[in-house]
This record gives sequence, C-alpha cells and structure tokens, in this order.
Amino acid sequence: MKKLCLLLVFVLMMAGFTAFAEIDPSTLDPYEIVWYTVGEVHEKDAEVEAAINAYLTEKFNCTLKIIKGTYNETVEKMQYLSSGQEKFDLVMIANEYANYVAKEAFYPLSDLIQEYGQDILAKWPASLWQAVTIDGEFYAVPTHKYSCSHYYFQISIDQANEAGVDVEWVYDDTLDKFERWDAFKTFTKELAAANAGPNGYITSFSSAQFQALYPYEALTGNNEDPGVCVVGDGSFEGVEHNVVINQYATPEFEAFVKDTYELAQAGVLPKDPDTSASLKKNDPVVVTQDSMAKRLAGNEKTYKHDFEPYFTNYAFTTTDKIYGSMNAISATSGDPARVMMFLNACVADPEFANLVAYGIEGLNWDRNENGQITRHADESKWYINTAYYHAFIIAEPDNTLPVNMVEMYEAFGKELAYSDNVGFAFDESGILTELAAVRQVISQYLDPLVGGLADPETTLPAFLDALNAAGVDVVIDELQNQLDAWRADMGF
Repeated sequence: MKKLCLLLVFVLMMAGFTAFAEIDPSTLDPYEIVWYTVGEVHEKDAEVEAAINAYLTEKFNCTLKIIKGTYNETVEKMQYLSSGQEKFDLVMIANEYANYVAKEAFYPLSDLIQEYGQDILAKWPASLWQAVTIDGEFYAVPTHKYSCSHYYFQISIDQANEAGVDVEWVYDDTLDKFERWDAFKTFTKELAAANAGPNGYITSFSSAQFQALYPYEALTGNNEDPGVCVVGDGSFEGVEHNVVINQYATPEFEAFVKDTYELAQAGVLPKDPDTSASLKKNDPVVVTQDSMAKRLAGNEKTYKHDFEPYFTNYAFTTTDKIYGSMNAISATSGDPARVMMFLNACVADPEFANLVAYGIEGLNWDRNENGQITRHADESKWYINTAYYHAFIIAEPDNTLPVNMVEMYEAFGKELAYSDNVGFAFDESGILTELAAVRQVISQYLDPLVGGLADPETTLPAFLDALNAAGVDVVIDELQNQLDAWRADMGF
C-alpha cells in the first residue's frame, strides 16, 4: 500500500499545480548558482552565459555559473566536492545517487519542489519520482526523457547492398526475438566474409547488449555488478521475478559469450579491446542506446546512409536507468530555493529551455528549411549535453531529433516496460570489501568475454571461480535480504 500511497500523493500534487507564481526579484538578495554539468567549452560561451544571466537576474535576482566537463570529469569533480564539503549548488548525478544520498550530500527536495517547482511536478510522470525516492524523500530531479534500455543496431542498408548481403530478415516481423538474433548473427558474419567493414570488423559488443537481450534490473545500480532480477518476460529460463541471481552463472550468459567469441573468430568484432564500432568511422553495424530510435533519421542525414534499426528487445526501464541522468542540489548550497527556481524556469519557459540547451539563435544555432534548430559546428556553438539536461523534453528538438518527439514520447511511455522494483536503492555499506573484490574480478574478465576476445571454454569457468572466491554469494544474499525488506515495506 505504501507504494500506492506515494504515487497517489504525487498524482494529487501534480493535478493541483499550475504555472509557477511570479517572484518579486527585488525581495531577493543577489546569488550566483554554480552548476556542474556535462558539456564543452567554446569561444562564444560568455555571450550565452550573459543572456542566461540577464534572464535569471530579471526573474530571480541570480546568475548562473556553468562549469562544463566530460561525464567522467563531472563524476570525479562530484567526488572531490563531496569529500571536501565544498560549496556549490547543482550537479549532474547518475548511478552513484544512492551512495551520495547516504552521505547526506544532497538537499531534500520534496518540500522545495512543491513551493518552487510546480511546473516540474505538473509535467513529470509520477514513476520518475518513485524511482528517486529513498526512505520517503527524494534528492534529485530526474531528466524527463524515458531513460531506459532500448538498444538497437543501426544497420547500413547501403553497405549491405553494396556487399551483396541479404537484408530481408530486418523487415520480417514474423521472427521471434531469438530467431532475429540468429538472423542478425548470420547477417554480420556474411558482411565480414564480404569484407564490408572498412576497418576490419562489422560491429562491437559490450555487457549492455547482454542485458538488452536478456532484460534484467541491476540492483546495485551498476549493470555490470552481479546480482540482478529479471524484467518483463523473464528471459532467464526458470528464474522467478524478484529472485536475485548472479547473471554470469546462467546458461544465458554462457550462450551469449559463446556467440560473441564465434563472431569474433569470424571477423565480426574488433580485435582491439578499446575499439568500438562507430558511425563516424563508417562501420556498417553500430550499436546505439536510443529510446524509440529517435536519432536514426538524423543520423541518416548526417552520415548519408540508409539505416534500419534492429532492436534486440523491447524497451524497459529500471531504477539504474532513471538514475543515469539527474540533477541534484548540493547540501552545501547557499540558496536551494533559488536553484529550484532556475530548474523550474527551464520547464516553465520553453524559450529559456532552448537558451540553456542550445544558446542564442544566430550566434550558436540557426533554423533549417524545416524550422528545426541546427547547432553550429564551429567554435561559436554552445554545447551542454542535453542527455543530462532535466528539461530535455521541454527544449525544442534539434535537427538530430524528430519534430514530433514529444508526441512520440507520449506514445512510447505507454509501451515502456517497468521493472518490478523501481525505486529500490541498495545500501552497499555492509559489504564494501566483498563488493570491491567482485568488481575487481569483473574489471579483469567481463569485457574480454562479452567482446569476443576470450575463449569462454576456459575463461568463463575461471571468471566464475574468481567471483566465488571474491564473495559473490555474500553480495547476492545481501541484495536479496535488502530487496525482500524493501518490498515488504512497500507493501508488495
């Protein structure tokens, strides 16, 4: 019943909220919001920041200092800021969310968002808030973009035709999931035999493709950690829902790594562990994580290829997928209310959302013949990675996205499969030693196995033995205990 009550509260909250009330900026002291996010620094950034700050000064008597970096740089910066109790206001946060909540690094948002974030509450699905709620409170604003596992391979029909390899299976809707997987493997081997890969391989694999083929929720928040539950149709044979398993000790994982090794021997996969198939390198079959294949048409224009998508499975979402793109207000912020005003303004005002996402029209972007935003490619462009921008669905789609993206999302949201345990947050503090040892084993064995670079006949048994020696059973048992307690507390 607790889960139902939580959802009902959010539904009632959203139903009762309309637009955010005007705030008299003269009643507020000046304040600078410091935001760490994923992006790139370019020559014209100061002009965009000036425009953003003119808007924020007029509305809320505040300014915004944006500190951009790569994803890894931002993650590392968060570690430094948290450990040093440094003052800042807003940060992109992903799968380490629950750990930082346990460290009390973030400001609680439920009261703050009701007072200053009404537009966000009115437009965000209740399921997103459920996913980020820990012990009855939430500490981040998730990005509204239906974060999910929806992997597909972008197949260049042009390159397949040029190589003389049949593509009819791509259009055959009568094939079930594993028949399509078998057809895909045959297709890639035929491309390799025809030397269709300009760089000596056809495609590339990672552990994400295993999860896509056999849907599971990663209960630690890291999809490579052992300890998962099945999602949806339960592709792991004989495994019940909400039973925690070591996915690597299953016949399904064994079958997958045997497939990847066979494909590697056939020349389908790169021999260099650091190499991945890429559209920029003109590889003929490129794996992509992209809900609804919304960027496929844009890629066709950019790379001048006729692409068709091969989805390994249906789209599903889990707690860790939603965790993958959020923004949190720091517990050290000098004015959390002002930060929430900024976040809400990005949702309340689509023109301001465009400004933050793309910069200034004419300076950083123009409109094409279809009226779509087209970013400048030179040093005058403004770039934050909109995948980590909470107002992704509010800002206008640029020319890499469909014009009707919002309508597509509304339909897609009705089809998206949710895991059984959205909102479960694992406390790893009691098994840090075992988890660290298990992750060390993963770092040694997993990539070579899923990338086809290690013979599973010898490497898989060694991998499983090493996991057992590292204490994987302790990890599985602790996950099961916490999951059972959480589900009981939620009234499941």
